[in-house]
Amino acid sequence: MSRAERLALYVALTAITALAIDGVLPAMPMIEAAFPPSPPFSGAQIVTAFVLGMAIGELVIGPFSDAAGRRPAVIVGLAIFVFGTVVAATADSFSAVIIGRFFQGVGVAGPKIGTRAMIRDRYAGSDMAKVMSVIFTLLILVPMIAPAIGAAVAAFVGWRGIFWAYLTLTAGLGTWLWIRHPETLTLERRVPLQPRRLARNIKIVASRLDVMPVVIATGFVFGAQLTYFAVAADIFIVLYRLPEMMPALFAVLATGTGAALLLNVRLVGRTGMEVPILSGLLLLGASGVGLLTVAALTDGHPQLAALLGIAWFGFFALGLLFGNLNAFAMRPLGDLAGLGSSIIASVSSIVAFAFASAIELVAEGPVWAVAWAFILAALLSAVFMLVALPDGSRKRLLRIISSRR
Repeated sequence: MSRAERLALYVALTAITALAIDGVLPAMPMIEAAFPPSPPFSGAQIVTAFVLGMAIGELVIGPFSDAAGRRPAVIVGLAIFVFGTVVAATADSFSAVIIGRFFQGVGVAGPKIGTRAMIRDRYAGSDMAKVMSVIFTLLILVPMIAPAIGAAVAAFVGWRGIFWAYLTLTAGLGTWLWIRHPETLTLERRVPLQPRRLARNIKIVASRLDVMPVVIATGFVFGAQLTYFAVAADIFIVLYRLPEMMPALFAVLATGTGAALLLNVRLVGRTGMEVPILSGLLLLGASGVGLLTVAALTDGHPQLAALLGIAWFGFFALGLLFGNLNAFAMRPLGDLAGLGSSIIASVSSIVAFAFASAIELVAEGPVWAVAWAFILAALLSAVFMLVALPDGSRKRLLRIISSRR
């Protein structure tokens, strides 16, 4: 298997998560029209149920991949994803769609966690950094094009066609992986599933004050993004009545995250992770206040240009925060990095699910929801980050804040 083919496979497997979330967004009004949701269900659960399933899958798939190997972990995950896809594609009720999305989320943890582990097995040092840089650069494009792909498929064959497209994609990737990619975890390096040992290591990670507060902060930031995903169709299709423009408008905001991700590569080398995290939280909160202001002045229906302009900076902030918060949480874990990665992904997803669900219950409209999500995520994340920072870093940040007054 050539290096180029291997990288292409890694990118495709990693992209499933973003495709599964973003690709279905333009079709959410179609699904709600076909099966009008009634309490306790809501349209936003098409997104949040997926994330809840992903949180459960992420906690299980890491230890499973260490015990059984990377290929089986990815294949099992893809099989569960296919099961969920078939349930959603053939659904005859809204609850069946939600159940299918939940199992899609459980399954997507396989390629998400397993692919990272394969990269970690095969590459080290500068080679690993180069591979991750290539993958990271290509993945920036996925949130920009996924809604357009989903909208095109739904326009031609209906919303069920999106799920059949997911089925075709995952079946093809699973076959490609099984035929072409060798196992990267040798037998002597495998770690048998030992419940007591696993519970002990989970307790060690969960008790660290320099890790878990950062994980919770990451969850709040992810929750802000998840809130936007859950209401994006309501904003662009229902509020502004621009269904044909939704993919392009979604891509405009995604460029903010992409620009920040590219800038962050250079910024971290000069300042460390603390400064981008602080800057991101301040900018996220400021963007939320801006959205709240224009929403209050326009009864929740601001000019589209104002919405996009203010929200773009919020998405730029998200780009600064995601990679740095994950890296900050992973830094102290050492030999527990594999399990730690699963715990970080799972717990942050659970926090994000709870956060987005709470915002949905209390927000008066979709723009209000995004505004409050940005503000509260910034405030709560800042509090938890202050708990996690060592004394030296905390004093350094206070000096930076004081010098800018």
